[in-house]
Amino acid sequence: MEDSNKVLYDILIERLELLRTLDKEGDSDRRRHVANETATLHAPLAHRLGLYQIKTEMEDLALKFTDYTKYKYIAYELAAKKTERDAYIASFISPLEKKLKDAGFEFTIKGRPKSIHSIYHKMQVQHCDIDRIYDLFAIRIILDSPLEREKQDCWQVYSIITDMYQPNPKRLRDWLSVPKENGYESLHTTVLGPEGKWVEVQIRTRRMDEVAEKGVAAHWAYKGVDGNRLNTDRQSVYVFTPTGDLRRLPYGATVLDFAFSIHSEVGCKCVGGRIRGQHVSIRQELHNGDQVEISTSPNQHPTADWLNYVVSTKARNKIRQALKEVEYKQAAEGRELLERRLKNWKIEYDEGRVSHWALKLGYKAVSDFYEALALGKEDVQRIKELDQALESGHTISPQREVVPTSSSSALALEVDINVKNVDYALSKCCNPQPGDPIFGFISVTKGIRIHHCDCPNAMHMRDRYPYRVIPARWKPGTSSKAASHADESKNRK
Repeated sequence: MEDSNKVLYDILIERLELLRTLDKEGDSDRRRHVANETATLHAPLAHRLGLYQIKTEMEDLALKFTDYTKYKYIAYELAAKKTERDAYIASFISPLEKKLKDAGFEFTIKGRPKSIHSIYHKMQVQHCDIDRIYDLFAIRIILDSPLEREKQDCWQVYSIITDMYQPNPKRLRDWLSVPKENGYESLHTTVLGPEGKWVEVQIRTRRMDEVAEKGVAAHWAYKGVDGNRLNTDRQSVYVFTPTGDLRRLPYGATVLDFAFSIHSEVGCKCVGGRIRGQHVSIRQELHNGDQVEISTSPNQHPTADWLNYVVSTKARNKIRQALKEVEYKQAAEGRELLERRLKNWKIEYDEGRVSHWALKLGYKAVSDFYEALALGKEDVQRIKELDQALESGHTISPQREVVPTSSSSALALEVDINVKNVDYALSKCCNPQPGDPIFGFISVTKGIRIHHCDCPNAMHMRDRYPYRVIPARWKPGTSSKAASHADESKNRK
């Protein structure tokens, strides 16, 4: 397969060469198809990558073959007024050059008209003729500034310009403070020049200008990366929607990542896609330039395995959210089922009691217990038997060691409960030490908390929640040093 590092650059260069020779194409339908495809796919891609020279030429040539009459009209108007325009730009630049030289700047100033496509777009948006477009003129000031003074110098030049000419504050574009994703840095403003004509002014340094003209390749060259390899440092992949919209995804993104980038509902219902006319699975990795069409099904739902098929943060978060919603729904159904049965058995519903049942049956969380009831993995009748056994004082199983989680792995305790991998920790209210008499208390949400038998809260807990109090003891050989280490480990986490 072609090296994906060069795919985008090759696509754009080949398309530009085709456009330049499209006049020789006899089929007018073919010309329009190529031009429309360029306008919706290739020009936006060049823009996203910062290849502005290529992007501008593509847009102008695409307009030439999609609306030749408008293209020719704008080109004629620009050519007819070239002398007048050049004289105006010179009158604008001359006093500005003197001011900048007096301020000690080394610089180059370029004057240019807007591109044909840019003017055409403004005419469409503003519903007016070319004579009514107020910012046909544009100049670019390129400073020879050292890297450490670039931003400071650009803003100083901006101050000089706006002292000379009235600025339009709504037209200020600051890409110095926050550059574009493709590395583009510049300061744009529009000012009212002589004769009441609006002029767009772009302020940038020599380095910024090279990045703007040559795109990300120049940006990498300044960073010591091979500028001929058009790859976003293997951090991103650029793909298209069926309508030609460009999507930027993390490198290694899959069809499923793409689906979630379109919409959460599309992602949750995704069953696969089509790339270059071929059916692909949700796990298919995407490459630069791919045009992706998503297939969905109303019966599709996210599964835990999907987390292995995505790399984007958005997709991972949405999948987790969808899984949680399913769990919450199942847990709610399980709780409702349990409450109905308890009411029939004339047993009062109590969260502490339910938490105790869940732990006795081997569940780390009450929600897991509810979910098991909803899915039929746990027999509701067993709950009644368990409650009767606990009420009679019968111990369900012999004394078992609780295997601590990583947060309390240095603690060596023995707790009378038939479940492994339950999180427990020393209670902060009494901070028991190895050798102290202790007991365990089942909290509703925080697992088991170990209290000193003389804890100020002990009497209240035993009186009000006797069924949540369980025996606990230190294993032989447990030292204060081990407990201290456990507390330190927990604090670090």
